[in-house]
Amino acid sequence: MGLKISDKIIAAIDIGTTKICVLVAKKDFNEQLDLIGIGQSNSYGLKKGVIVDVNKTVDSIKKALAQAQEMSGVEIDTACVGISGGHIKSFNSTGVVGVKNKNITQSDVNRVIEAAKAVAIPQEQEILHVLPQYFKVDGQDNILDSVGMHGVRLEAQVHIITGAVTSAQNIIQACNLAGINASDIVLEQIASANAVLTSSERELGAGILDIGGGTADFAIYKDGRILHSKVIPLAGNHFTNDLAIAFNISQEQAEQIKKGYGFVWEDKYFELDKDKIKILLEYQDHEKVIDTYSLFEVLNFRAQEIIDIIMDELIKFRLLPFMQAGLILTGGGSLLLGMKELFEKNLKLPVRIGSPNCNKKTELTKNFKIPDILKSPIYSTGYGLLLYAAGLNNEDAKQIQKNGTVNEIFKKMRSWLYEFL
Repeated sequence: MGLKISDKIIAAIDIGTTKICVLVAKKDFNEQLDLIGIGQSNSYGLKKGVIVDVNKTVDSIKKALAQAQEMSGVEIDTACVGISGGHIKSFNSTGVVGVKNKNITQSDVNRVIEAAKAVAIPQEQEILHVLPQYFKVDGQDNILDSVGMHGVRLEAQVHIITGAVTSAQNIIQACNLAGINASDIVLEQIASANAVLTSSERELGAGILDIGGGTADFAIYKDGRILHSKVIPLAGNHFTNDLAIAFNISQEQAEQIKKGYGFVWEDKYFELDKDKIKILLEYQDHEKVIDTYSLFEVLNFRAQEIIDIIMDELIKFRLLPFMQAGLILTGGGSLLLGMKELFEKNLKLPVRIGSPNCNKKTELTKNFKIPDILKSPIYSTGYGLLLYAAGLNNEDAKQIQKNGTVNEIFKKMRSWLYEFL
Protein backbone atom coordinates (compact mmCIF):
# COMPACT_ATOMS: atom_id res chain seq x y z
CA MET A 1 0.00 0.00 0.00
CA GLY A 2 1.38 3.35 -1.03
CA LEU A 3 0.05 5.57 1.77
CA LYS A 4 0.29 5.40 5.52
CA ILE A 5 -1.99 6.97 8.10
CA SER A 6 -1.04 10.61 8.80
CA ASP A 7 -2.47 13.92 9.93
CA LYS A 8 -4.16 14.15 6.53
CA ILE A 9 -5.68 10.66 6.82
CA ILE A 10 -8.37 10.10 9.46
CA ALA A 11 -9.70 6.68 10.50
CA ALA A 12 -12.53 5.63 12.82
CA ILE A 13 -13.70 2.23 14.03
CA ASP A 14 -17.21 1.58 15.31
CA ILE A 15 -16.96 -1.67 17.30
CA GLY A 16 -20.61 -2.61 17.63
CA THR A 17 -22.36 -5.69 18.95
CA THR A 18 -23.65 -6.68 15.50
CA LYS A 19 -21.19 -5.02 13.11
CA ILE A 20 -17.68 -3.58 12.89
CA CYS A 21 -17.40 -0.52 10.65
CA VAL A 22 -14.11 1.12 9.61
CA LEU A 23 -14.19 4.53 7.87
CA VAL A 24 -11.20 6.30 6.34
CA ALA A 25 -11.15 9.92 5.14
CA LYS A 26 -8.51 12.24 3.71
CA LYS A 27 -8.13 15.99 4.19
CA ASP A 28 -7.25 17.89 1.02
CA PHE A 29 -5.27 21.13 0.74
CA ASN A 30 -8.39 23.13 1.66
CA GLU A 31 -8.90 21.01 4.78
CA GLN A 32 -11.99 19.39 3.26
CA LEU A 33 -12.75 15.77 4.11
CA ASP A 34 -13.04 13.13 1.42
CA LEU A 35 -14.19 9.62 2.37
CA ILE A 36 -11.80 7.20 0.68
CA GLY A 37 -12.43 3.88 2.40
CA ILE A 38 -15.19 1.84 4.01
CA GLY A 39 -14.90 -1.59 5.59
CA GLN A 40 -17.57 -3.62 7.33
CA SER A 41 -17.89 -7.08 8.85
CA ASN A 42 -20.20 -8.96 11.15
CA SER A 43 -19.22 -8.50 14.78
CA TYR A 44 -18.44 -11.48 16.95
CA GLY A 45 -17.20 -11.58 20.52
CA LEU A 46 -19.34 -8.75 21.94
CA LYS A 47 -22.40 -8.81 24.16
CA LYS A 48 -24.39 -5.69 25.03
CA GLY A 49 -21.58 -3.52 23.68
CA VAL A 50 -18.88 -5.21 25.80
CA ILE A 51 -16.12 -7.50 24.52
CA VAL A 52 -16.53 -11.02 25.92
CA ASP A 53 -14.19 -12.80 23.47
CA VAL A 54 -11.15 -10.75 22.47
CA ASN A 55 -9.95 -13.16 19.76
CA LYS A 56 -13.28 -13.16 17.93
CA THR A 57 -13.45 -9.39 18.15
CA VAL A 58 -9.91 -9.08 16.77
CA ASP A 59 -10.84 -11.28 13.78
CA SER A 60 -13.92 -9.13 13.11
CA ILE A 61 -11.88 -5.92 13.27
CA LYS A 62 -9.25 -7.36 10.92
CA LYS A 63 -11.88 -8.24 8.29
CA ALA A 64 -13.40 -4.75 8.28
CA LEU A 65 -9.94 -3.22 8.38
CA ALA A 66 -8.77 -5.20 5.36
CA GLN A 67 -11.74 -3.98 3.31
CA ALA A 68 -11.14 -0.35 4.27
CA GLN A 69 -7.42 -0.59 3.49
CA GLU A 70 -8.02 -2.22 0.12
CA MET A 71 -10.57 0.42 -0.87
CA SER A 72 -8.53 3.39 0.36
CA GLY A 73 -5.05 2.21 -0.53
CA VAL A 74 -3.95 3.36 2.94
CA GLU A 75 -2.18 1.29 5.57
CA ILE A 76 -4.25 2.05 8.66
CA ASP A 77 -2.45 1.82 12.00
CA THR A 78 -4.25 4.49 14.06
CA ALA A 79 -7.97 5.12 14.59
CA CYS A 80 -10.53 6.78 16.84
CA VAL A 81 -12.65 4.07 18.50
CA GLY A 82 -16.10 4.14 20.10
CA ILE A 83 -17.09 2.71 23.47
CA SER A 84 -20.46 1.78 24.95
CA GLY A 85 -22.01 -0.84 27.22
CA GLY A 86 -23.96 -1.10 30.43
CA HIS A 87 -20.81 -0.32 32.42
CA ILE A 88 -20.88 3.31 31.24
CA LYS A 89 -21.96 5.71 34.00
CA SER A 90 -22.37 9.48 34.01
CA PHE A 91 -23.10 12.27 36.45
CA ASN A 92 -22.77 16.03 36.84
CA SER A 93 -20.25 17.56 39.22
CA THR A 94 -19.26 21.08 40.30
CA GLY A 95 -15.95 22.67 41.24
CA VAL A 96 -14.95 26.03 42.72
CA VAL A 97 -11.61 27.90 42.68
CA GLY A 98 -10.38 31.38 43.43
CA VAL A 99 -9.18 33.45 40.48
CA LYS A 100 -5.53 34.37 41.04
CA ASN A 101 -5.27 37.64 39.15
CA LYS A 102 -8.96 38.59 39.01
CA ASN A 103 -8.85 38.05 35.25
CA ILE A 104 -9.89 34.52 34.28
CA THR A 105 -7.40 32.63 32.14
CA GLN A 106 -7.42 29.17 30.59
CA SER A 107 -5.27 28.05 33.51
CA ASP A 108 -8.07 29.03 35.91
CA VAL A 109 -10.57 27.08 33.81
CA ASN A 110 -8.31 24.02 33.87
CA ARG A 111 -8.02 24.29 37.65
CA VAL A 112 -11.78 24.53 38.23
CA ILE A 113 -12.40 21.54 35.96
CA GLU A 114 -9.80 19.57 37.93
CA ALA A 115 -11.67 20.57 41.09
CA ALA A 116 -14.94 19.32 39.58
CA LYS A 117 -13.24 16.01 38.72
CA ALA A 118 -12.16 15.48 42.33
CA VAL A 119 -15.04 13.16 43.20
CA ALA A 120 -15.12 9.60 44.46
CA ILE A 121 -15.87 6.98 41.80
CA PRO A 122 -15.92 3.18 42.16
CA GLN A 123 -12.51 1.51 42.01
CA GLU A 124 -13.36 -0.44 38.86
CA GLN A 125 -14.37 2.74 36.99
CA GLU A 126 -12.17 5.37 35.34
CA ILE A 127 -13.01 8.72 33.74
CA LEU A 128 -13.54 8.67 29.96
CA HIS A 129 -14.75 12.23 29.33
CA VAL A 130 -15.05 15.46 31.29
CA LEU A 131 -17.36 17.84 29.42
CA PRO A 132 -17.94 21.38 30.75
CA GLN A 133 -21.59 22.43 30.78
CA TYR A 134 -21.40 25.98 32.08
CA PHE A 135 -19.43 28.30 34.36
CA LYS A 136 -20.37 30.76 37.09
CA VAL A 137 -18.33 33.90 37.84
CA ASP A 138 -19.01 35.66 41.15
CA GLY A 139 -22.58 34.39 41.10
CA GLN A 140 -23.26 35.18 37.44
CA ASP A 141 -24.66 31.91 36.09
CA ASN A 142 -24.85 30.01 32.77
CA ILE A 143 -21.61 31.34 31.26
CA LEU A 144 -20.42 29.14 28.40
CA ASP A 145 -16.91 30.61 28.09
CA SER A 146 -15.44 32.38 31.11
CA VAL A 147 -11.94 33.08 29.76
CA GLY A 148 -11.22 36.83 29.78
CA MET A 149 -13.94 37.70 32.29
CA HIS A 150 -13.19 39.62 35.46
CA GLY A 151 -13.92 37.90 38.78
CA VAL A 152 -12.56 36.43 41.99
CA ARG A 153 -14.59 33.20 42.25
CA LEU A 154 -14.98 30.73 39.40
CA GLU A 155 -17.35 27.76 39.46
CA ALA A 156 -17.88 25.06 36.85
CA GLN A 157 -20.45 22.34 36.29
CA VAL A 158 -19.17 19.43 34.22
CA HIS A 159 -20.61 16.19 32.88
CA ILE A 160 -18.37 13.28 33.85
CA ILE A 161 -18.57 9.98 31.98
CA THR A 162 -16.88 6.90 33.41
CA GLY A 163 -16.39 3.38 32.13
CA ALA A 164 -15.17 0.06 33.46
CA VAL A 165 -11.38 -0.22 33.37
CA THR A 166 -11.50 -3.78 32.03
CA SER A 167 -13.87 -2.90 29.19
CA ALA A 168 -11.63 -0.05 28.02
CA GLN A 169 -8.59 -2.32 28.37
CA ASN A 170 -10.22 -4.95 26.19
CA ILE A 171 -11.08 -2.43 23.48
CA ILE A 172 -7.51 -1.12 23.41
CA GLN A 173 -6.10 -4.65 23.47
CA ALA A 174 -8.39 -5.87 20.65
CA CYS A 175 -7.37 -2.90 18.51
CA ASN A 176 -3.67 -3.45 19.24
CA LEU A 177 -3.90 -7.13 18.35
CA ALA A 178 -5.61 -6.14 15.09
CA GLY A 179 -2.68 -3.80 14.33
CA ILE A 180 -4.46 -0.57 15.35
CA ASN A 181 -3.32 2.05 17.81
CA ALA A 182 -6.44 3.54 19.42
CA SER A 183 -5.73 7.28 19.29
CA ASP A 184 -8.83 8.07 21.36
CA ILE A 185 -11.82 6.26 22.86
CA VAL A 186 -15.10 8.16 22.52
CA LEU A 187 -18.49 7.55 24.06
CA GLU A 188 -20.75 6.39 21.23
CA GLN A 189 -23.67 8.72 21.93
CA ILE A 190 -21.28 11.67 21.68
CA ALA A 191 -20.19 10.38 18.27
CA SER A 192 -23.77 9.75 17.12
CA ALA A 193 -24.88 13.20 18.27
CA ASN A 194 -21.98 14.67 16.33
CA ALA A 195 -23.25 12.95 13.20
CA VAL A 196 -27.00 13.64 13.31
CA LEU A 197 -27.85 16.63 15.52
CA THR A 198 -28.13 20.01 13.87
CA SER A 199 -26.65 23.06 15.55
CA SER A 200 -30.13 24.42 16.27
CA GLU A 201 -31.14 21.17 17.98
CA ARG A 202 -28.03 21.28 20.15
CA GLU A 203 -28.76 24.88 21.14
CA LEU A 204 -32.51 24.64 21.67
CA GLY A 205 -32.31 21.31 23.49
CA ALA A 206 -32.79 17.82 22.09
CA GLY A 207 -32.39 14.20 23.02
CA ILE A 208 -30.69 11.56 20.92
CA LEU A 209 -31.26 7.82 21.23
CA ASP A 210 -28.95 5.54 19.25
CA ILE A 211 -30.55 2.08 19.20
CA GLY A 212 -27.74 -0.25 18.20
CA GLY A 213 -27.40 -4.00 18.34
CA GLY A 214 -26.42 -4.41 21.99
CA THR A 215 -27.22 -1.09 23.67
CA ALA A 216 -29.40 1.98 23.26
CA ASP A 217 -27.28 5.09 23.92
CA PHE A 218 -29.17 8.14 25.16
CA ALA A 219 -28.02 11.75 25.59
CA ILE A 220 -29.54 15.21 25.92
CA TYR A 221 -27.94 18.40 24.57
CA LYS A 222 -28.76 21.98 25.53
CA ASP A 223 -26.98 25.26 24.71
CA GLY A 224 -24.59 23.28 22.54
CA ARG A 225 -23.37 21.15 25.47
CA ILE A 226 -24.18 17.66 26.69
CA LEU A 227 -26.54 17.81 29.65
CA HIS A 228 -27.23 14.15 30.42
CA SER A 229 -26.27 10.69 29.15
CA LYS A 230 -27.20 7.08 29.81
CA VAL A 231 -26.49 3.68 28.26
CA ILE A 232 -29.48 1.31 28.21
CA PRO A 233 -28.57 -2.40 27.89
CA LEU A 234 -31.52 -3.11 25.58
CA ALA A 235 -31.40 -2.83 21.80
CA GLY A 236 -31.82 -4.51 18.42
CA ASN A 237 -30.57 -7.95 19.40
CA HIS A 238 -33.21 -8.14 22.11
CA PHE A 239 -35.95 -7.65 19.50
CA THR A 240 -34.41 -10.46 17.49
CA ASN A 241 -34.11 -12.76 20.51
CA ASP A 242 -37.73 -12.12 21.45
CA LEU A 243 -38.90 -13.21 17.99
CA ALA A 244 -36.67 -16.29 18.01
CA ILE A 245 -38.04 -17.41 21.37
CA ALA A 246 -41.67 -16.50 20.67
CA PHE A 247 -41.83 -18.42 17.38
CA ASN A 248 -39.20 -21.07 18.05
CA ILE A 249 -37.07 -20.09 15.04
CA SER A 250 -33.37 -19.45 14.52
CA GLN A 251 -31.69 -16.13 15.27
CA GLU A 252 -30.95 -15.69 11.55
CA GLN A 253 -34.59 -16.21 10.59
CA ALA A 254 -35.77 -13.93 13.39
CA GLU A 255 -33.41 -11.17 12.19
CA GLN A 256 -34.69 -11.48 8.61
CA ILE A 257 -38.32 -11.33 9.74
CA LYS A 258 -37.64 -8.34 12.00
CA LYS A 259 -36.05 -6.37 9.17
CA GLY A 260 -38.59 -7.41 6.54
CA TYR A 261 -41.88 -7.41 8.42
CA GLY A 262 -41.37 -6.20 11.99
CA PHE A 263 -43.33 -3.20 13.31
CA VAL A 264 -44.03 -1.64 16.70
CA TRP A 265 -46.85 0.79 15.82
CA GLU A 266 -50.19 -0.95 15.31
CA ASP A 267 -51.34 1.19 12.38
CA LYS A 268 -48.31 -0.02 10.37
CA TYR A 269 -50.02 -3.40 10.08
CA PHE A 270 -52.10 -2.06 7.22
CA GLU A 271 -48.97 -1.06 5.28
CA LEU A 272 -47.70 -4.64 5.12
CA ASP A 273 -48.43 -6.77 2.10
CA LYS A 274 -48.64 -10.06 4.01
CA ASP A 275 -50.99 -11.30 6.69
CA LYS A 276 -49.04 -14.54 7.08
CA ILE A 277 -45.36 -15.36 6.83
CA LYS A 278 -44.18 -18.85 5.92
CA ILE A 279 -40.82 -19.95 7.30
CA LEU A 280 -39.02 -23.14 6.39
CA LEU A 281 -37.77 -24.78 9.57
CA GLU A 282 -34.63 -26.55 8.43
CA TYR A 283 -34.19 -28.67 11.52
CA GLN A 284 -37.76 -30.00 11.26
CA ASP A 285 -38.02 -29.88 7.46
CA HIS A 286 -41.46 -28.28 7.39
CA GLU A 287 -43.01 -24.83 7.23
CA LYS A 288 -44.10 -22.64 10.13
CA VAL A 289 -46.79 -20.04 9.52
CA ILE A 290 -46.59 -16.84 11.55
CA ASP A 291 -49.41 -14.34 11.81
CA THR A 292 -47.92 -10.93 10.91
CA TYR A 293 -49.89 -9.12 13.63
CA SER A 294 -48.24 -11.32 16.25
CA LEU A 295 -44.92 -9.68 15.31
CA PHE A 296 -46.34 -6.40 16.58
CA GLU A 297 -47.37 -7.96 19.88
CA VAL A 298 -43.84 -9.26 20.50
CA LEU A 299 -41.86 -6.27 19.25
CA ASN A 300 -44.10 -3.58 20.73
CA PHE A 301 -43.55 -4.97 24.21
CA ARG A 302 -39.75 -4.61 23.94
CA ALA A 303 -39.96 -1.15 22.35
CA GLN A 304 -42.26 -0.02 25.14
CA GLU A 305 -39.73 -1.27 27.69
CA ILE A 306 -37.04 1.00 26.21
CA ILE A 307 -39.47 3.92 26.19
CA ASP A 308 -40.38 3.30 29.84
CA ILE A 309 -36.69 3.42 30.82
CA ILE A 310 -36.28 6.71 28.93
CA MET A 311 -39.40 8.17 30.54
CA ASP A 312 -38.22 7.15 34.02
CA GLU A 313 -34.90 8.90 33.32
CA LEU A 314 -36.61 12.06 32.08
CA ILE A 315 -38.90 12.21 35.09
CA LYS A 316 -36.23 11.32 37.67
CA PHE A 317 -33.86 14.08 36.51
CA ARG A 318 -36.59 16.52 35.35
CA LEU A 319 -35.20 16.60 31.81
CA LEU A 320 -38.29 17.02 29.65
CA PRO A 321 -38.11 20.87 29.66
CA PHE A 322 -34.66 20.60 28.07
CA MET A 323 -35.93 18.74 24.98
CA GLN A 324 -37.70 21.58 23.18
CA ALA A 325 -36.48 20.32 19.80
CA GLY A 326 -37.67 16.79 20.57
CA LEU A 327 -35.94 13.43 20.21
CA ILE A 328 -33.77 12.15 17.38
CA LEU A 329 -33.73 8.38 16.90
CA THR A 330 -30.77 6.79 15.13
CA GLY A 331 -28.95 3.48 14.90
CA GLY A 332 -30.24 0.33 13.19
CA GLY A 333 -33.04 -0.12 15.74
CA SER A 334 -34.60 3.19 14.71
CA LEU A 335 -35.45 1.64 11.33
CA LEU A 336 -37.97 -0.74 12.88
CA LEU A 337 -41.30 0.25 11.35
CA GLY A 338 -43.36 2.53 13.59
CA MET A 339 -40.60 3.37 16.08
CA LYS A 340 -40.92 7.09 15.39
CA GLU A 341 -44.69 7.11 15.90
CA LEU A 342 -44.49 5.03 19.10
CA PHE A 343 -41.97 7.39 20.69
CA GLU A 344 -44.01 10.44 19.65
CA LYS A 345 -47.13 9.02 21.27
CA ASN A 346 -45.43 8.16 24.55
CA LEU A 347 -43.10 11.13 24.96
CA LYS A 348 -45.50 13.68 23.45
CA LEU A 349 -42.53 15.30 21.72
CA PRO A 350 -41.53 15.71 18.06
CA VAL A 351 -39.43 12.75 16.93
CA ARG A 352 -37.39 12.26 13.77
CA ILE A 353 -35.09 9.55 12.41
CA GLY A 354 -31.52 10.87 12.22
CA SER A 355 -28.93 9.91 9.60
CA PRO A 356 -25.41 11.29 9.01
CA ASN A 357 -25.78 14.76 7.57
CA CYS A 358 -23.76 17.83 6.66
CA ASN A 359 -26.43 20.37 7.44
CA LYS A 360 -24.26 22.12 10.01
CA LYS A 361 -22.47 24.12 7.31
CA THR A 362 -19.22 24.49 9.18
CA GLU A 363 -16.23 25.88 7.34
CA LEU A 364 -14.40 22.57 7.20
CA THR A 365 -17.29 20.26 6.28
CA LYS A 366 -19.51 22.30 3.97
CA ASN A 367 -18.12 20.45 0.94
CA PHE A 368 -17.95 17.00 2.55
CA LYS A 369 -20.15 14.86 0.31
CA ILE A 370 -21.54 11.88 2.19
CA PRO A 371 -21.69 8.75 0.00
CA ASP A 372 -25.16 7.26 -0.35
CA ILE A 373 -24.03 4.13 1.50
CA LEU A 374 -23.50 6.18 4.68
CA LYS A 375 -26.84 7.97 4.53
CA SER A 376 -28.41 5.54 6.99
CA PRO A 377 -28.91 5.61 10.77
CA ILE A 378 -26.79 2.47 11.10
CA TYR A 379 -23.67 4.49 10.23
CA SER A 380 -24.28 7.41 12.60
CA THR A 381 -21.74 6.30 15.20
CA GLY A 382 -18.99 5.51 12.68
CA TYR A 383 -19.46 8.79 10.83
CA GLY A 384 -19.55 10.73 14.10
CA LEU A 385 -16.31 9.08 15.22
CA LEU A 386 -14.72 10.14 11.94
CA LEU A 387 -15.74 13.76 12.50
CA TYR A 388 -14.59 13.58 16.11
CA ALA A 389 -11.17 12.31 15.01
CA ALA A 390 -10.95 15.19 12.53
CA GLY A 391 -12.06 17.69 15.19
CA LEU A 392 -15.04 18.81 13.09
CA ASN A 393 -18.65 19.74 13.91
CA ASN A 394 -18.05 18.82 17.50
CA GLU A 395 -18.37 21.15 20.47
CA ASP A 396 -17.65 18.21 22.78
CA ALA A 397 -14.27 17.55 21.14
CA LYS A 398 -13.44 21.26 21.19
CA GLN A 399 -14.26 21.55 24.87
CA ILE A 400 -12.21 18.49 25.80
CA GLN A 401 -9.22 19.70 23.82
CA LYS A 402 -9.59 23.32 24.97
CA ASN A 403 -9.60 22.36 28.61
CA GLY A 404 -6.63 20.05 28.26
CA THR A 405 -8.27 16.92 29.63
CA VAL A 406 -8.32 14.52 26.72
CA ASN A 407 -4.58 13.84 26.59
CA GLU A 408 -4.35 13.36 30.35
CA ILE A 409 -7.30 11.00 30.42
CA PHE A 410 -6.24 8.95 27.45
CA LYS A 411 -2.62 8.69 28.58
CA LYS A 412 -3.98 7.29 31.82
CA MET A 413 -6.23 4.90 29.91
CA ARG A 414 -3.32 3.65 27.84
CA SER A 415 -1.37 3.03 31.05
CA TRP A 416 -4.17 0.70 32.19
CA LEU A 417 -3.37 -1.56 29.27
CA TYR A 418 0.34 -1.64 30.01
CA GLU A 419 -0.39 -2.52 33.62
CA PHE A 420 -2.90 -5.12 32.46
CA LEU A 421 -0.40 -6.78 30.10
